[in-house]
Amino acid sequence: QKVTDTISNIQSQYWDLVAAIRDYEIKRNSVRLAQITLRDNRKKVEVGTLAPIEVTDAQANMAQREVDLIASEERILSQENNLRALISNDRNAEIWNKVIVPTDTPDFREYKVDLNAAIETALKNRPELEQIDINLKTSDINLQMTRNSRKWQFDITAAFGSTGVAGPQSFRAGMPQTPEALIGGIGTAYKTIFTEGFTNWQVAFQVSIPLRTRSLDAQLAQQEITKRQQLMQRKNTEQSIQVDVRNAVQKLETTRKQVETAGVSRTLSKERLDGEEKRFQAGLSQNYLVLQRQNELSQAEYTELQALIAYKKAIISLQKSVYTLLESNDFDIAKGSSNNVPNLE
Repeated sequence: QKVTDTISNIQSQYWDLVAAIRDYEIKRNSVRLAQITLRDNRKKVEVGTLAPIEVTDAQANMAQREVDLIASEERILSQENNLRALISNDRNAEIWNKVIVPTDTPDFREYKVDLNAAIETALKNRPELEQIDINLKTSDINLQMTRNSRKWQFDITAAFGSTGVAGPQSFRAGMPQTPEALIGGIGTAYKTIFTEGFTNWQVAFQVSIPLRTRSLDAQLAQQEITKRQQLMQRKNTEQSIQVDVRNAVQKLETTRKQVETAGVSRTLSKERLDGEEKRFQAGLSQNYLVLQRQNELSQAEYTELQALIAYKKAIISLQKSVYTLLESNDFDIAKGSSNNVPNLE
């Protein structure tokens, strides 16, 4: 789960950086259009076909677009720093001294998904369900142990052994002499184990009958309640996962429609700008209308960009909710890696 969250955060931040760079390109193109308009207006003022105020309007409009361009450049640097922070927490890492250049573009590629299959996959892959299943197994074991404690217990034990005795001869007044067979060292001791009859054996029986099991009954009841709570938690978690996947699929479909609509809007804005420029060249339009159409095109391009980035993030959110993000990005978690812990000395 931690790995999935990390990858999801890095990918989302990556697309934020892509969006900031593309927004900068849109703003730069808007400034270029404003420069062209200002140049044409100055020529028309020189020949007397346009009022000088139109040059002032064009200059003011270009200055505002340059301000927006500077702000978009600052956003690129900020998004780069955010991505660097996710890649490395070492302030001396080389990534902090390098420029990050994204290689992927937010081109639209439809991601098709079957809702029912996605829900079933999520129910199989989500780690919270696996954790609840482990807890349920633990509860079953505890219940079985408690039930066994309420039963009669019969124990039988048996023991068999022999003792070897040996040592040096001792001469003391008033004490009998040591038998010849027991005089010696460790070898004699082993010999007497089998020859001198020092064999011991025993058999024991024990029966435990629980008479008052109120504490066990209370413990068993509490464990049964805990298991019921875990079962309810699992059902609630399954429902929450289902809602999560459904919302992710719906978000994906919504952003797909937004991408299509934004693309149409951007195309129409470009056509309106081309038409307005032709009308202006023919003397049938005014300068502020051309500037307005340029701003509308820039806004339409930015809206389409935001829709494309939202669609990319919707795919990430769906893969995260279904827990196929690792497989979709060719990640593989090593099994049993804890057995190969490196020496950090």
